[in-house]
Amino acid sequence: MEEAVRKQKLFIRKVVSLSAAGVFLDGYDLFIISVVLIYVKSQNWIATGDSGALQQGLLTSSALIGMFVGALFLGGYADRVGRRTLYVIDLIFFVFFGFLTALSSNVTELIIFRFLLGIGIGADYPISSTYVAEFSPRQQRGKLITTTFMFWGIGSLIAAVIGFTFGRFEFVNLFGTQVATWRIMLASGVVPAVVVLFLRHSMPESPRWLLANNKVEKAKKVIEEIKAKYYLDYSKDLSQVEPERKGRISELLNSAYRKRTLFSWVPWFFMDIGVYGVGISIPLILVSIGFKGSTILDKVHAILGTIIIDVFVLVGFVVAVFIIERIGRLRLQEIGFLGMAFASLAFSIYYGYGIYLMMAILILFEFFENMGPNVTTWIVPTEIFPTRLRATAQGTSSAFSRLGAIFGTFTFPLFVLYYGWHTTFLIIFFFMILGALSTWILGMEPKGLSLEESSLVFLEFSKYLERLGEKVEKASQELFEMIVKYDNLPARAESIKSLEHEADEIVHQIYDRVNHMPKPLESVDVGSLATKYDDILDFMDGVSKRLSLFKVRKTGEMEDFAKVILASVAEVTTAFRLFGNFTESDSSEIRREIVKINELENKADDILENSYSTLFDSKDPIEVVKLKEIYEHMETVTDKCEDVSDIFNDLIIKYT
Repeated sequence: MEEAVRKQKLFIRKVVSLSAAGVFLDGYDLFIISVVLIYVKSQNWIATGDSGALQQGLLTSSALIGMFVGALFLGGYADRVGRRTLYVIDLIFFVFFGFLTALSSNVTELIIFRFLLGIGIGADYPISSTYVAEFSPRQQRGKLITTTFMFWGIGSLIAAVIGFTFGRFEFVNLFGTQVATWRIMLASGVVPAVVVLFLRHSMPESPRWLLANNKVEKAKKVIEEIKAKYYLDYSKDLSQVEPERKGRISELLNSAYRKRTLFSWVPWFFMDIGVYGVGISIPLILVSIGFKGSTILDKVHAILGTIIIDVFVLVGFVVAVFIIERIGRLRLQEIGFLGMAFASLAFSIYYGYGIYLMMAILILFEFFENMGPNVTTWIVPTEIFPTRLRATAQGTSSAFSRLGAIFGTFTFPLFVLYYGWHTTFLIIFFFMILGALSTWILGMEPKGLSLEESSLVFLEFSKYLERLGEKVEKASQELFEMIVKYDNLPARAESIKSLEHEADEIVHQIYDRVNHMPKPLESVDVGSLATKYDDILDFMDGVSKRLSLFKVRKTGEMEDFAKVILASVAEVTTAFRLFGNFTESDSSEIRREIVKINELENKADDILENSYSTLFDSKDPIEVVKLKEIYEHMETVTDKCEDVSDIFNDLIIKYT
C-alpha cells in the first residue's frame, strides 16, 4: 500500500515538475532582460533620443509580443493535435532561440530572437497548465496548478540572483576567451531547457484529450500503462468524458461561452498591466527611491533590492498553494486585486517618504499579485471550458493578457517620464480596481468540481439530449405508421414502449450527472428539458397502448392527429439541433421553429374540437369513451411539444 501511494505521488510530481520547469524558464527568460538591458546600454547598442526609447521598448517587450503570437496560435493547436506534441515542441523554441539571443551581434537581432523565443514561451503557458489540469485529482487541482505556476516566480527570482552574481563583472574568462556576462545570462536558460525537452519526451498523451477526440483505444492503453506503472487509476475520473466535436476559436465568443471567455480574458489583461509594468521596471523604481549610482555596478546593486522583493513573490505563491482550495479561485482573485490596488494607492500617496517604506509597499504589491490574480487567472481557463476548447481558451486568454503586458511595458516608462511615479501608480491603482470589478461581475467558482462539471453549460449535455430526441423522433414515425397502416397493433405498440424505456434510461443518465453537481442555472435547464422531452414519448406510448387495447375503428381524426404529431416532433428536433452549435444568430431561426410548433399545437386543438362534433354520432357509448381518450392523448402529445418549445424560448433569453 505504501509503495502504491509512493508511486502515485511520483507520477503526479513528475507531471507537475516537468510542466513547472517550462514555467520556470518562462519567468527566467522574461525577467533576465531587465539585467541584460543594463549591459546592452553600456555597449552603446541603444540609440539616444526617441529612437533609443523605441529600441528599449521593443527589446523589453519583444518576448511579450512573441508570447501573444505563440499563445494565440499554438495554444489552440494543442486542442487539435494533442497536448504531448506541443508539450515537447515548444521547448525547442527555448533551446534554439534562447541560444541565438546569446549570439546576437546587434540590438535588432536580439529583438528578433527574443520575439521568436517568446513564441515558445507563449505556447508553453496554455500547454503546461492544461497538461497539469488534465492529470490532477479534482481535490488537488488548484493546489497543483498553483504549485506549477509558482515556478514562474522562482524563475524570476533566479534571474535576479544570476543578474546580481554575474552582473558585477562585465566579462568573464570562458575557455580562454573573454565573454560578455550578459551573453552567459541569456544562454544559461538553454541548459535546463535541453534537460526538460528530453524528459518531456517520455510523458504520455493526455487520456482526457484522447477520449474527447474519440481515440478510445489509445486512451485505454495510456490509462492502463499509468495504472500498471504508478498504481493510478484514471478510469473513474474520466468516465464522464465522451467524444466531442472539434472546438473552434469562434465558439469562445458565442452566447454559451462568452461570459466565461470574458472572465478568462479581461481580469488577466488588467493584472498583466501591473505585473509587467511594475515587475520589469522594479530596478528602475529602486534607483528612483534610493539605490543611487551612475556606474554599472551601482545599477546592478539595485538588483539586490529586486531579489528581496522577489522572495515575497514566492511567499505569495506559497500562501496561494495552501489556501486556494479552501477559499476558492474567485475570492482569492478579488482579494489579490484589491491588495494590489491598495498597495498602488499607498505608493502613490507616500512616494518619496523613504526607501524602507517604499520597499515595504512594493513587497505588499508583489505579495498580493502572486497570492491572487497572477495564480488564479492562469488556472481559471483550464477549469471552466470543455476539453475540446481548454487549450484554445487558455491560449487566447494568455494572448489577451500579453496585450496588457505589452501595454504596461511600453506605457509605464512614458507615464513616469511625463507624469512621474506618483501619477503612474495612481493609474496602476485604477487598473487593479477594474480587475477586481471584472472578476466580481464575470466570475464563476470552479473549485472542487471535475473538469467536466466545471466546464458544463447547457450544450455539454447535447449528446444525451440528441439521443433522447432520436428516440422521440423514431417513436413519432412508428406511431404515424401504426395509424396509417393500422395493422400489427400490439407489435407496433411494443416497439414504441421499447423506445420509451430506452428514453427513460437516457433521462436517468442525465439526472445522475446533474444530481452530483452544484445546481447552476444550466443544470436546471437540462433537467427540465430532459423531462419534457420524455413526456412527449410517454404520451405517444399511452396512445399506442390504447390503440392496441381498445381495438376501435380507425378514424380520419387519428390520421390528422398523427400527421400533426409527426410534424411537431420534427420541428422540435430541428429547433434542438440549432442549439447543438448555438450562436446568437441562430436565435431568430429557433424562434421561427417555436412559432411553427405553437401553430401545430393550435391545429391539434382544432382537430380535437372538431372531433367532438362527430364523436357523439356513434351509437356505441363505449367506443365514444375510448376514442375520446385516444384523441385527448394525441392532442396532449402536441401540448408536450409546445412545453419543450417554451423551454427553448427561455434558453434563448438566458443565453443571449
